[in-house]
Amino acid sequence: MTIKICRWTLMMLLVFSAPAYADRLDDLEQQIRTLQEELRQIKEEQQRDQEEQEEKLSTLEEKVDTAGFLDRTNIGGYMELHYNDTVGGDNSQKDEQLDFHRFVLLINHELSDWIHFYSEVEIEHAFIEGGEESGEVELEQAYVDFLTREWMNFRAGVMLTPVGIINQYHEPPTFNGVERPFVDTVIIPTTWAESGAGIFGDLLPGLSYQLYAMGGLEAEEFSAGSGLRGGRQKAFKTNLEDLALSGRLEYKGIPGLVLGGSFFTGNSAQDFDVDGDVRVNIWEGDFRYTRGDFDFRGELAHVTIGDAGKLNTALGKTSGQDAIAEDLLGWYLEGAYHFLPLLGWSQTQDAALFVRYEDYNTQKGMPSGFAENPAFDREAWTYGLTYWPIQNLAIKADYQDLKNEAGTAEDLFNLGIGWQF
Repeated sequence: MTIKICRWTLMMLLVFSAPAYADRLDDLEQQIRTLQEELRQIKEEQQRDQEEQEEKLSTLEEKVDTAGFLDRTNIGGYMELHYNDTVGGDNSQKDEQLDFHRFVLLINHELSDWIHFYSEVEIEHAFIEGGEESGEVELEQAYVDFLTREWMNFRAGVMLTPVGIINQYHEPPTFNGVERPFVDTVIIPTTWAESGAGIFGDLLPGLSYQLYAMGGLEAEEFSAGSGLRGGRQKAFKTNLEDLALSGRLEYKGIPGLVLGGSFFTGNSAQDFDVDGDVRVNIWEGDFRYTRGDFDFRGELAHVTIGDAGKLNTALGKTSGQDAIAEDLLGWYLEGAYHFLPLLGWSQTQDAALFVRYEDYNTQKGMPSGFAENPAFDREAWTYGLTYWPIQNLAIKADYQDLKNEAGTAEDLFNLGIGWQF
């Protein structure tokens, strides 16, 4: 009897407590669903945060890459505007002429710690017109340096022929005079760049060298008055029938003094039909010296052309008026005085009075049977002023007293402004 009463009591408790347990179960399921939803939201937020962090990291990496590229890249250039006027004559090429002579951009980039790229693109005379004798676009330099050792590095591409001062250092604020020296125009054909490859480095403290195998000159384009200038191939589909070798030594071991010596040698006939070895040899020496407020510089260049007589015959040149010489010679000396310290002016500006004497002859020695033209035996006195309001900008004025043995030269008055960055 007692057992039956217990069973009935238990059954009644279960019956009456079932709804309460059901409600608790529903509450528990609701709490679980709520927790699951909160957990899903937390996961979504974490996913969004992770995506945002990854996007920020990617952006940061791009900025770092861009900054690294820019840190390894240098952009520069130089420009110059010239005014030229013939004095006491009517020279059609120089009579009251205003010319934006050069616009040059330079882009250099470090491809790695030991591989560097350099380039220089030049626009001359501002306006380019196809098929006309006006301006031109020229790739003046585009080469790669492989820096391996202090005493030997490698270079390949389009580069400046290492002959003379101005051919390598021709930014307008770095030299006196509106126009470049005549010796560096008709004896050394500045600016002179060519495709090639070679080595360079420092042999001793203060002593550097360059040695390159390069495309040669084209003798077919030589002239009596401008010498080798027309024979530059300028890396345009360079004819490699005859390669050339060029080199330079430069010494800077004495404070204020730079000594340089250069050479170039190579057959220049290329594929032109000449019954001879038209080898061009150039020997050049130069110096630059600064002492106190005075600057001095000088240069001597001697050019020989082999079998010049046979070249003239092949070109149909029969007289000294237009014949190619077998010897060309030119030299100049220049002195400059920086006078602003004497006046007590600000040291942030500079100005110099200068004088330069040049003697140059593109028909110094003629082949047998050809007479020289006295008009090509020339000399020039240049008197001028250079003013640097800042280091990288120069305002220039000069007067050029020009003479030749034929008495036909005309003086020039020049104004110019040039800058670099």
